Amino acid sequence: MSATNPSAVYFRGFNGVRFLAASSVVFHHIEQFKTIFGYTDTFTKTDEHPVVYQAGRLGVALFFVLSGFLITYLLLAEKQSSGRIHIKNFYIRRVLRIWPLYFWVIGLSFFVFPHIPALHIPGISEYAYDHFWPKLALFSIVMPNIALTLYHEMPLCSHTWSIGVEEQFYLIWPWLIGSLRPRRTLLVLASVALVLAGGFFWLRYGPGSTAPQAGTTMLLISDFLAHFRIGTMAIGGIGAYLVFKKHPILNFLYQKPVQWLVYAVLATMLAMGVRIPGLNYEGYALFFVFLLMNLAANPNSVINLENRLCNFMGKISYGLYMYHPIAIVLCLYVIRQFMPYSFGFSVLLYVTSYALTTLVAWLSYEYFEKQFLKLKDRFAPGDKPVVKPQTARV
Repeated sequence: MSATNPSAVYFRGFNGVRFLAASSVVFHHIEQFKTIFGYTDTFTKTDEHPVVYQAGRLGVALFFVLSGFLITYLLLAEKQSSGRIHIKNFYIRRVLRIWPLYFWVIGLSFFVFPHIPALHIPGISEYAYDHFWPKLALFSIVMPNIALTLYHEMPLCSHTWSIGVEEQFYLIWPWLIGSLRPRRTLLVLASVALVLAGGFFWLRYGPGSTAPQAGTTMLLISDFLAHFRIGTMAIGGIGAYLVFKKHPILNFLYQKPVQWLVYAVLATMLAMGVRIPGLNYEGYALFFVFLLMNLAANPNSVINLENRLCNFMGKISYGLYMYHPIAIVLCLYVIRQFMPYSFGFSVLLYVTSYALTTLVAWLSYEYFEKQFLKLKDRFAPGDKPVVKPQTARV
């Protein structure tokens, strides 16, 4: 890890974090699609199966915290080494990393997949052409979260709402970090996280709040804020600042007894499906950023996610996230042709869905995404761009 050469920054174990986050989302959506196709109602029984219900949401929250951490650290490192943040190059790097695969999946979802019977999703595909052009326009300007707030889902690409949230985060963050004086950075980041999280909580659960009615402006605002959880990325940014500045509080957070206690509490909450009303993302984000801070700079971290499997899967995690709904629906179509629903059905679905997703994500990374990543490295901060092995989704 280097604070003076941002192009050479590499955090051990972060690919493993990506792998865990992507796997949580895949697990969540396999159970969701099983429910949609009528094979189980596990996904709808949130009280009986809280782990299933929360897995995808917390996986996305983990991605958000990771993005906030990495982007903030890299911006701080660039600002320290160059004296300023090259905003133009920052956006070029983001575009080259995110947009090619994003628009590839969006194009297929709008113009190809609706014509393939094997990819038909009951109760969702029927609305593929509902408000088609407005939806396409919003997806095209990387605002899928807005499209989902206003219109029906778009089959096989609605999960890109999180990409939209991250892109909107990128519109704000480099300007904010670049304009802050060093001593004010932590205060401002904490204020942003608190205001965003607190604003959503007050609107949804504050005094006088009621369940918004369908079709009302309040429902639209509530749905938008339910997706627009930039507070989690701000929490990741706070963790990055503490690590970057080697803040004294890290001496306490890095102690092994503290680590074991925090992870024990987190494991218990996950197992019991604890939900924090209104602040579920931000509540768990505090645990996630604790993990990232320890992986990033604590040589005595009790969790080690640095291994060949995690590095490989983390490297292709963006593809895992983008392609997995397609693989799940396709595998469901094939398996149900010759096998009734059973335990073996579920096992086969999990194995084939994950295997197909991994294969497609790897092929996409090697023969499609890499071509843009080579261009991205030309705009890396620092004197000599370095190809970073951790460059996956972020």
